Amino acid sequence: MSQFAPPTKAQAFVANLAIGVLLYSVVLGFFNDYTDVLVTRSYSVTFLLAIVMQALTMLTFALKNLIVRTSRASEHRLSTAAMIAGVWLVLFLSKFVFLAVISALFSEDVKINGFVGIMLIVATLTVLQRLAEWCYARLGRRAQHEAPTGTIVEPDEAS
Repeated sequence: MSQFAPPTKAQAFVANLAIGVLLYSVVLGFFNDYTDVLVTRSYSVTFLLAIVMQALTMLTFALKNLIVRTSRASEHRLSTAAMIAGVWLVLFLSKFVFLAVISALFSEDVKINGFVGIMLIVATLTVLQRLAEWCYARLGRRAQHEAPTGTIVEPDEAS
């Protein structure tokens, strides 16, 4: 029976990118179909928007992680306050960057109803992404305790 090696950083990056794009596609599709928060010209535009938003989300979280790492490495007593302020600023201002990039790339093909709309979309996606990560981790823990399918597990000698 073949065993899979743990994923490399590159494999994990591509998997996160793909799952994020698919989740964004679903979330954007639902927002497009059932709310006035988002209007797109076609599903192709929605899918391209999902790719752009996932890339922007990954860049935002990379910047947030850089701020956290830099602050934690600092010996300065105000580094925690600076970290909180920096992370908040990045997460808050990134939504305006999202809106500007979407407007520049998609002009009339995509309409998002302002800052609250983008916040709602990103918050929904973040919750779903965390739920997917939790399920993935839970399945991994469960697999460590189960025997591979089709194998016979011998009872311990002590029992």
